[in-house]
Amino acid sequence: MPYSVYCSGSIAKGNADQKKLCWTDSERNDVSRGSSPEQVIFLNPDDPISDPQNTLGQFGRDMYQVMIASAVIVDARERRGVGIGVEMAAAATLGTPLIVVVPRNSLYRSDTLSYRGTTVQNYVHPHIASLASAVVDDFVAAGEYLSQLPSRRVAETDAAPAWLTVAVSEYVSNVLAQDPPMINALRSLNIEPELSFQCG
Repeated sequence: MPYSVYCSGSIAKGNADQKKLCWTDSERNDVSRGSSPEQVIFLNPDDPISDPQNTLGQFGRDMYQVMIASAVIVDARERRGVGIGVEMAAAATLGTPLIVVVPRNSLYRSDTLSYRGTTVQNYVHPHIASLASAVVDDFVAAGEYLSQLPSRRVAETDAAPAWLTVAVSEYVSNVLAQDPPMINALRSLNIEPELSFQCG
């Protein structure tokens, strides 16, 4: 069975975001190269959504992808926003392995960092260090780590908090049927769309 990866990172929302580092074919190809010969299905949060006014369903789509993924790979090469933090927390809550790409001597990782009145060696941002299954230098290394993960069942949602289950339920009930990229991904993963989530 192929691996599935939720691509967590910035989405270019307009001209001001064009200079941001985002997931592209280059990053996906590096993950695939690192995980070779295992196949990887990428779950993309920037796929078009049928009803962009349904913000709960849009959030639910992201959380649903985190829930069914073999792993979440976070692009932490530069400063990231609240969405990535929520995706990391959701992955930890749902038991989805979290692989964080954070190069050495970048914003969230440093060989030596002086802060809070002391100097720390091999610093990794505390939120990343606490939640990540692995901290890696690049996307090839992320793929290598991915290929070593055991297969996992989709997370049990009965223990998930309401903020997750309500959003995922909204997505599955009212958006998934009009989401061809997600339906195609589910079929590639041998998951029946209508059986992929049961709330409560």
